[in-house]
Amino acid sequence: MKRNTLLIKIVTVVFCAAFITGCTKKFEEINTSPTLVTKDKIKPSLLLTSVLKNSVFEVSSQGVTSNFAGFYTNPASGDIFLDRDFGGDFGSYSSYLINIAEIIRLTANDPALSNQNAIARIWKAWLFQRLTDKYGDIPYTDAVHDADNIVLQPKYDKQEDIYKDLLKELKEAAAQLVVDPAKASFGSADILLGGSVDGWKRFANSLRLRMAIRVRYADATLAAQHITEVITGPLIQNNSQNVTLSTLDDGQSDNLNELYSKNLRQPDNMTVSFTVTDNLLRVNDPRLSLFAKPAVKPAPGALYRGAPLQIGGDQRPRYGTDSVSLMGDYFLQPVFDIVVMNAAEVYFLRAEAALASLTSENAQLMYAAGIQAAMDQYGIASSATTTYLASAAGTLTGTTEQKLEQIIVQKWLGIYYNGDEGWAEFRRTGYPRIWTGNVLGDTGGKVPRRFTYPRSEFLQNQASVQEAISRLTGGDELLSRIWWDKKAGLPFAHPKQGMFPPEF
Repeated sequence: MKRNTLLIKIVTVVFCAAFITGCTKKFEEINTSPTLVTKDKIKPSLLLTSVLKNSVFEVSSQGVTSNFAGFYTNPASGDIFLDRDFGGDFGSYSSYLINIAEIIRLTANDPALSNQNAIARIWKAWLFQRLTDKYGDIPYTDAVHDADNIVLQPKYDKQEDIYKDLLKELKEAAAQLVVDPAKASFGSADILLGGSVDGWKRFANSLRLRMAIRVRYADATLAAQHITEVITGPLIQNNSQNVTLSTLDDGQSDNLNELYSKNLRQPDNMTVSFTVTDNLLRVNDPRLSLFAKPAVKPAPGALYRGAPLQIGGDQRPRYGTDSVSLMGDYFLQPVFDIVVMNAAEVYFLRAEAALASLTSENAQLMYAAGIQAAMDQYGIASSATTTYLASAAGTLTGTTEQKLEQIIVQKWLGIYYNGDEGWAEFRRTGYPRIWTGNVLGDTGGKVPRRFTYPRSEFLQNQASVQEAISRLTGGDELLSRIWWDKKAGLPFAHPKQGMFPPEF
C-alpha cells in the first residue's frame, strides 16, 4: 500500500512508542514501556517529550536553510543552488506531526487535560508553519488524521488557508490555557517550558505575532487583525521568558549540541558567512568576536572575514580555510541553549508593526529594546551595549524602507543560527542583502525562495501535488514564490553584487 509521507498510518501507536524510546533516552529520564501500545494506554506526556526534543534540535542543525539565510557557509557543500530532492523535511516533520496530533486527540475530550491539549495545539502550529514556509502549499486538513479517518492521497491546502487556520489555532489555544490546579500539566515531560501556562501563553501570542507579521505583504487585513488583537496580550518580554531547550552532555551523542558534534567531525567547515561579518563589521558590532573567530592567516585588513555563498573557480582560492573566520566557540559547546523564540525577536516584530502603523507603539523604543535584549542574551558588557545603542546603529534613520532594513538586519542577528526563520525573513523582506559568487546553480545565482516538492509525492500523491504546482506562478521551481512572498522588487541586490572581492 502506498502511503503519503505526511500520513503514516497509526494502527496501534507502536511507532510512537518506538520513536520515543530511541529519541528521548536520558532526557528527563523518561522511558517507554513496551506494553504501551494502544491508544487507551499511551501517555501524551511521553509523546510530547519526544516531539519537543527532536523538532527543537533541528532548529540549529545547520541544514541548507542556514546557508540560504546567510548565516553559514560550508566549503564542502558545493553548489547549493541546485534543485534536488527536498524530501527530508516532509519525512521528519511527518513523525512529529503525527505524534503531536495524537496528543491533541488523546486530550480533546477531557476538561482536566485542556491545558495539555492547548500546548499540543500550539506546538502543532509551530511545526506546520515551519513546513509550509519551506514548500508553500502542503497537505493540512487531510493530514495526520487517526487510523479510522486516514486519507491516503491528501489534498494540498493553499498556504493562505493554512496560515489563517494556524493563526486561529494559536488564538484559541492561548485563550484555552488557564492556571487551575485541577488542570493537568505536562510537568517535567515538557522539556521546553516545564508545563508553564504563562510560558506557553506568551509563546503562543509571540508566535501568532510572528505569523501575522509574516503575512503582512500578502494580506494586510489579516495581519492587522491579529497584530491588533495580540499586541496587548502577554508576550515574551525578557530573556528569562525565552523559549529555549538546553542540549545535554550525558554520554548520549544524540543529546549533544549538533553544532559541537559537527565541529568535531568537520572543524574546518564551520565557516561564518560573509553576510555575517559584512553586517557586524559595518557597524562595529560587539558580537563580532562572539559570532566569529579571527582568521588563522588573515588577508591584510581582514582579521574577520566570512566566506561568501556560491564561490567557485578563480574566486575560491581567496577564501581558503586559514583566511576565513570559523564559527565562534560560543556556539560549539556540547551544552548549548537552542533558541526557539526570544525576547529580541518579539521586540523587533513589535518595531516593524509600529513602523508600519499597525500599532501605536514607538518603533524606535521597540528597536532599541530588541538590541538590548539581543546583547543581554549573549552576555555582552553593558558598557559595550550602551555605546552601540548610542551609535548610528542604535537609531532608526532614513526612509521607512531604510528603517525596516535596520530592524530586519538586527532581527536576523538576534535569531542567529535559526536558519529557517532567517531564510524566511530574507525572502519576506529582502534583508539582509546577500552577496553571491560565480556559481550560479539552477537559480542564476539567486538565493532559492522555496523547496521543490519531494519526488516521493509525485509517486504517491501525483494528482494533489500537481494541483498545488498549478497554483505556483512559475511552477515547482526554486525561485517560485509562495503565498506570503509578495513584497515587490525582491530580491534586493547587495551593493557590491557583481564586484569581487565584496569585502573591499
